[in-house]
Amino acid sequence: MSAITVRLIMPDRWLEHVMELPADTTVLTAKAIGIREMLQRSSDDPADFYAEFSERRIRDETRTLADVGLDSRGVLSIRAYDLGHYPPFRG
Repeated sequence: MSAITVRLIMPDRWLEHVMELPADTTVLTAKAIGIREMLQRSSDDPADFYAEFSERRIRDETRTLADVGLDSRGVLSIRAYDLGHYPPFRG
């Protein structure tokens, strides 16, 4: 599958990282790479963050970038769970 240029952003922290990823990369993998590259550390757990595309939360992060409609020059937002955005209940 071909590579696409993806803009990974953390709008709450004013961070951005542009990179090429294969279109069959999962959202979860892209999110983990973005967290590591933008925060410059590997201690953050990707489960503490969620991803958005076109201002909508991606609930199934096992989907590929192509599956969610992200094409070259697309933007994937990564946000931390906080008081306004709660992590999914698993009870």
